Amino acid sequence: MTTAAVETEPESVAVEAARPQSSYSPLHVTVERFERMVKAGILGEKEPIFLWKGRLVEKMTKGIHHGFSSVTLCALLIRMAFQGYHVRMEQPIRVGDDGMPEPDFTIVRGTERDYLGRHPTAQDVALVVEVADSSLAIDSGEILETYAGQGMPVYWIINLPNRRIEVHQGPTEPSGYRERRHYLPGESVPVVLDGVEVGRVAVDDVLP
Repeated sequence: MTTAAVETEPESVAVEAARPQSSYSPLHVTVERFERMVKAGILGEKEPIFLWKGRLVEKMTKGIHHGFSSVTLCALLIRMAFQGYHVRMEQPIRVGDDGMPEPDFTIVRGTERDYLGRHPTAQDVALVVEVADSSLAIDSGEILETYAGQGMPVYWIINLPNRRIEVHQGPTEPSGYRERRHYLPGESVPVVLDGVEVGRVAVDDVLP
């Protein structure tokens, strides 16, 4: 007598199907909720945490080369003393309803006093800069796409591994820039604010 073969599910599939599925979902944090958490002391102002796309993200540790480029570039930009703008270093900007990143640098329209009651938004930023070492992949990927999608007009990446400064200009929908140029040692980068060149930064001065 012959018997019919009976197909059975692999044990791993059966176990997964039998396992109770969680009904919980991650908490999506808005800018308003994040600011209330800071104000209430749930998150300290000096904690290495920022808000990114509704998630609380721990800041990356910064190495010696990152520190050199940051300090040097900050001094160069401040020395230019832009009329109608000011330089901010590692200060929050509001990106949409659920993001509060702290770029390495921003050049923001107006004076510091204009922002005593609020953080600058993406629409206030004329230039944003990230110094990228171990963070290169995210700075040139997800962060670039977000900054472009928010309409930030000029985005610099100080690309330490490849020893160059990458300049992205002209944000396009939904998540890119029309123009990209790489500036190498021996060259200088134009500082363009709202379409006007206001100075230049030598690549050799910024790279370690």
